[in-house]
Amino acid sequence: MKRTVAALLAVCMFAFALAGCSPAREPEPANTTENTQPPESAPVTESAPVAEYDARTQTVYVSGTEDYASITLPEEIKSARGVEVQGEDLKLGVYLAVLREDGMDVETELPGLVYRTAESLRFIRQYLRENAGEAYPAGLAELPVEIDIDRAYGYAAAEDKITLKYNERGTHREFLYLLALMNGGSAGWEQFGYAWYVGTCLNPYTEVTDKWPIVPELPYYEQCIAGGIDPENVTPADYRTVYDACARLCFDKGLTHWGSLCESAPVTEEPGFLRTQAQDPGDTLLTAFTAASFLAWLDEAYGFEQVSLFCFGKKTFAEAFGVNFSVAYKEWRLWITDNYPASGQ
Repeated sequence: MKRTVAALLAVCMFAFALAGCSPAREPEPANTTENTQPPESAPVTESAPVAEYDARTQTVYVSGTEDYASITLPEEIKSARGVEVQGEDLKLGVYLAVLREDGMDVETELPGLVYRTAESLRFIRQYLRENAGEAYPAGLAELPVEIDIDRAYGYAAAEDKITLKYNERGTHREFLYLLALMNGGSAGWEQFGYAWYVGTCLNPYTEVTDKWPIVPELPYYEQCIAGGIDPENVTPADYRTVYDACARLCFDKGLTHWGSLCESAPVTEEPGFLRTQAQDPGDTLLTAFTAASFLAWLDEAYGFEQVSLFCFGKKTFAEAFGVNFSVAYKEWRLWITDNYPASGQ
């Protein structure tokens, strides 16, 4: 059955890094059997991908093995207009001007970007397969992914592929991918929060820490430091703390647009808000980042499978967690208040 989901989403200012993710299983290496092992007398060596420049299209075409970290770009990359990477389950098209405007040194950094993109999507599929239980969207998650880094922004899920479009080096790729897997035509606070939580807190291949360190100018900098972040060594493990710190500032300032939409505005104000039914209370009480904090707290309290069943629409909030939203929200808010100082303290 054909399923198509499309939404244009605004680019949120993502000024932060990550922390304290709840423990869960990392994907295990694929099993091998005796029949799949090459004979000792005939070792198999994997060659690097082939990258060739086409002068007519001004594009570098990359094909072959998926050992993307070993891509050697041709000299023409300095003047190329685009790059296209074709893999078994990933097709990536890049308008290079976008990455250069985003501050990337394409000649040296692009192979790493391609590698992390492929590994990030693989990680998310495997993590959900192993930890989301019956919420795992096998039909969609096993589809190939086509990514276009250009001026457009959005996502779509169809019968044969998932398409992602974004306009920077990759901080929104996981966010859009998870929405494509999950929203089924509707996106509320739980979908936004789940996409940021899984895509950044649990995913070791996120790009965000390369670009947005924790700096004193960040409005919730004090809360981040109080939460244990080392601003000189921000790692993906710190994202959870950033979301928690953001939540504390929301409690102090209210949802009054003191920052970006993701930080300081109700999810209902996000251009990608698509809930078609009556608004859930969380839609007006939570921003995208504070929703991620709340879901991380629920993960610790009730487990990732229950969080996934709720966010994928398999269970109601009460069915998943045994309490109604207002009770859990008050407990989470008290936990944030007890663990993070008020602004200015």
